[in-house]
Amino acid sequence: MQKLLHNDSVFWVVKPQVGREGISGLGTLLSGAYIELQPGTKGSVPAQYPLLDSPPLASPDAKGIRILLESSKAGQLSPGDPVLFRGYRVGSVETSTFDTQKRRITYQLFINAPNDRLVTTNVRFWKDSGIAVDLTSAGMRVEMGSLSTLFGGGVSFDIPEGLDLGEPVANKTEYHLFDDQKSIQDSVFTEHIDYVMFFKDSVRGLQPGAPVEFRGIRLGTVGKVPFFIPGLKQRLNDDYRIPVEVRVEPQRLINQLGGDPNIRAHIDDLINRGLRGSLKTGNLVTGALYIDLDFYPKAPPRGKIQEFNGYPIIPTISGGLAQIQQRLMDALDKINNLPINPLLEQATSTLAQSEKTMQHVQTTLDNLNKITSSQSMQQLPADMQTTLRELNRSMQGFQPGSAAYNKMVADMQRLDQVLRELQPVLKTLNDKSNALVFEAKDKKDPQPKGAK
Repeated sequence: MQKLLHNDSVFWVVKPQVGREGISGLGTLLSGAYIELQPGTKGSVPAQYPLLDSPPLASPDAKGIRILLESSKAGQLSPGDPVLFRGYRVGSVETSTFDTQKRRITYQLFINAPNDRLVTTNVRFWKDSGIAVDLTSAGMRVEMGSLSTLFGGGVSFDIPEGLDLGEPVANKTEYHLFDDQKSIQDSVFTEHIDYVMFFKDSVRGLQPGAPVEFRGIRLGTVGKVPFFIPGLKQRLNDDYRIPVEVRVEPQRLINQLGGDPNIRAHIDDLINRGLRGSLKTGNLVTGALYIDLDFYPKAPPRGKIQEFNGYPIIPTISGGLAQIQQRLMDALDKINNLPINPLLEQATSTLAQSEKTMQHVQTTLDNLNKITSSQSMQQLPADMQTTLRELNRSMQGFQPGSAAYNKMVADMQRLDQVLRELQPVLKTLNDKSNALVFEAKDKKDPQPKGAK
């Protein structure tokens, strides 16, 4: 028996169990529960051994690495839950214990060889609940894992984007267990410069962790909302505003600015050039807000108070609906400055003249109505119809073939004959106007003569 007992020997209770791997210990329904021993090979015999409720998932001499995860939330993982790397199972959760001194729960993971080489100094572990819904200012994001994690949960690990592979780690290295995959990306930016921003607008919808952006590029993260410090007055320029702590993360700016510049001096220079912060709506459905940094040349100059309890202050302006309201007020001010009274007086005079003109037009229409409604005007169509019938009857007497038409033609022929007979007389009178009193001499015909 002594050959079986070593420091790595394990004792557990065998009893009926229903787990992820199936049903085990059915034989104990007749024989009763008993204790089973897994012999060890290393170390001396300790004074006592812990008695486990379930058999170990891996033998003490199994090839691989054991990792410890710390979390402030209990019940996230259970023994037997899978450990995944990009969806591929590489190990299992062995135990979970609660440390009363640290007030934290510790999970022990075992990752089989050769997958243990995936665990390096730069990996991050997060709880894989199977389905994750994230509502942020960027919208709603839904992530779904495998079916095994969907029903039972598990833990995943990977290297965040932007980090190298890292170095191998020793056995039982401690890591922090993050709530979701999104949190591990934010954990990369460990360095930050804290600022305070005072907002006149409502901060309802602005949550810790919201992005701080400059024209769409993320520069930092919102820290505390609101950022009240006991014993300090939250009054700035005689105006009660809401302080918000923001964290500018230099590692996000290295790619944009290059090298390792003095971030605080650079931001101070930008503030002097008109850099201001404002609240913007990131999601109309959820009402989530984020902080937007941009240049406002017409903004009021930087105030005399530039620090708040050691935190540098980034000036702010009203944004979103408040900015629209300000523009409406500016438009109303322009309308108020217009010469409204002279325009109204001129419009009143024009309306009075138009009213007089309409009265004259109405009088004319009344007179016209009287004329058209008189009895003589009503009889006019009948009289005109009678006249037209008589004119038609008269015109029928002058149609070709009628007696009047034939007589008129004969008279015209006789008149033409008389005019022909009068032509010689008229010619004579034209030559000699007194031919009616004195006899006109006969005019001899001209005689042709020969050439000389």
